[in-house]
Amino acid sequence: MRGASWWPSVAVCGLVALLAPGQAARAGDILELTDATFESAVEFHPLLLVLFYAPWCGHSQRLKPEFEKAAEVLKGKVRLAQVDATTQVGLAEQFRIEGYPTMYFFNNGAEEEYSGGRTSSTIVSWVKEHSGPALVTPSSDYDLNAALKGRQSLPFFVARGGPPVQELFGRLAEEHRTMGTFFFRQDDSNPPAVIQVHRGFNEIVELKGPDTLDEEKVMAFLEAERLPPFGEINEENYAGYLGRAGHGMLWICFPPVSFLEEAEQKQGVFQRVAASFPQFPVVYLDTKLYEEHVKEDLGCDDFPTLVLQIGNFTDEQAPEPEPKTYKVAPGDITEDAVVGWINSVLAGEVKQEEGLAALDADDAEAEEEEEEGALMHSHGKDVGINGESRGPISS
Repeated sequence: MRGASWWPSVAVCGLVALLAPGQAARAGDILELTDATFESAVEFHPLLLVLFYAPWCGHSQRLKPEFEKAAEVLKGKVRLAQVDATTQVGLAEQFRIEGYPTMYFFNNGAEEEYSGGRTSSTIVSWVKEHSGPALVTPSSDYDLNAALKGRQSLPFFVARGGPPVQELFGRLAEEHRTMGTFFFRQDDSNPPAVIQVHRGFNEIVELKGPDTLDEEKVMAFLEAERLPPFGEINEENYAGYLGRAGHGMLWICFPPVSFLEEAEQKQGVFQRVAASFPQFPVVYLDTKLYEEHVKEDLGCDDFPTLVLQIGNFTDEQAPEPEPKTYKVAPGDITEDAVVGWINSVLAGEVKQEEGLAALDADDAEAEEEEEEGALMHSHGKDVGINGESRGPISS
C-alpha cells in the first residue's frame, strides 16, 4: 500500500490489460477521438481536454457525468474530448496510459497531464486556470484580495515589486503551473519587494529583500512553504504531501458534517504537533467525500480519530516493509494528548492495527487474482476472457 495506491481520489483502474472493446455513449458536447482523428483535433482546437477511459472501469464511469457537465460549462471556450483506450491502443501507448481515467490538456498543442479534481467544478476551475496566462496581474489590491478569497487547497503565490520581480515570477509561474496560482502586483515603492505564500487557514509566509531577485532562492522558498504544517489533503495536492511522507503521515478524521469547522478550531493544536514531529505531514480530509478511504484504508468508524501511518510513501521502490498503521479516538484533542500518543507509538508501546494490515493483504491478493484472470495485451490486440469486461482495480 505504498505510494499513490492508498489514496482513493487518485485511484484508477489499473492497466493490467487492454481488455473488452466497448463503446461509451457519446455526449453531444464531447468529441470521441480515435488514432486517426486525434492529431487533427489537437491542431484544430487551441484548447482541448482529453479523457482516456476504459468502459469497464468504475472510476471512469463515475467521472463521466462530471466530465459531461464540465463540457457544458466550457462549451465555446474549451473543447472536451474522450478516447476509449481499450480500442485506441496506439494513443494509449503514445501517452503511456497506465491507469484509467487519465486526462491530458492541450494548450495550442502543448500537452500537460491533468492534475485537478474529479468533479465538474474542479475540472472547470483547473482548465480555466491553465488556459489563461500563468501569471495573473490584478489591476488593484481590491481585485487581488477578491481573488485570494477564492483560494481552496492549493496555495496562492503573490509577488509585489518592480519589473525584475515580475519577470522572474512570470518564468516560475510558467514552469510550475500545477503548484498553485501565481499573482503579481506592481509596487516600486519602499519597502523592497516581497513574495508571499497564502496557504492553509489564511496563513501567510513571506520572503523579503534581495532574495526575491534570486530565482533559485525564490523557488526553494515556494517549494518549502507551499504546504501548511497542518492542511487539507485532496486530489489537487496529494502528490506534494507524498513527496514529504518519506517516514509516514498523520491523518486526522473529523466528523463528516463538520470536518472543516473542527479542523479550523484545532489548527493550533495540530500545527504544534507538526512542529514536534516534522517527519510526519499532518493532514485532514473531507471524510464524507472520501468515505471509502476513511473507512477501509484508515479504519475510521468513529470521529474524531487520529491515524498514524509509518512507512515510506515517497519512494514506491524503497526496500522497506509496508507502512504500519496505528489509530486512536481521543475523547478530547489536546496537544499533550496527541504528542504523548505519538511518542508512545514511536516507543513501541502501541499495538499496530492488525485488521488494517489484514485488509491490505486481502486487497493485494484480490489484485493478484484479477491479474491472473486477464490476458495481457499482445501485438496490438485487445482481448478478454470469454468476452467479459473487467472491473476496476487499484493502480
